[in-house]
Amino acid sequence: MSLINNPAYNELAKAVGPYAATMCMAEEAKHSCNVLSHRITTAVALNYAANGRIPDPKDFPDHRLDRVKEYITYIDDIEIKSAIIASYEESLKNRNLIYCYNTVQDEPRRSRIRIIMNILWDNRPHKKD
Repeated sequence: MSLINNPAYNELAKAVGPYAATMCMAEEAKHSCNVLSHRITTAVALNYAANGRIPDPKDFPDHRLDRVKEYITYIDDIEIKSAIIASYEESLKNRNLIYCYNTVQDEPRRSRIRIIMNILWDNRPHKKD
């Protein structure tokens, strides 16, 4: 049954107004995002909440690393790109920020990796993982 067609949802909307019903749908979408470790977008989660369906985790691969790859597309240095991707993968596995420098030896490029990783890690949508 759709959340919008749900009698309890409609009663809530009548009792406290349409904003409370919207907040209920937003909370349901937020819960779906958390269950799937933010592998789905907020728009997809809202669609599931509006339709009253529970998303199946096996239908959604982990796209968190794809977002990181999009963010670093403008970096010209391939060694820095691969180090950032390796760092992010290890950080996700360990649930803690980890720097992997791979073949980068000089300190200015290593500091660039640390700066970019700090920005990416602090702005990740799945901080609760």
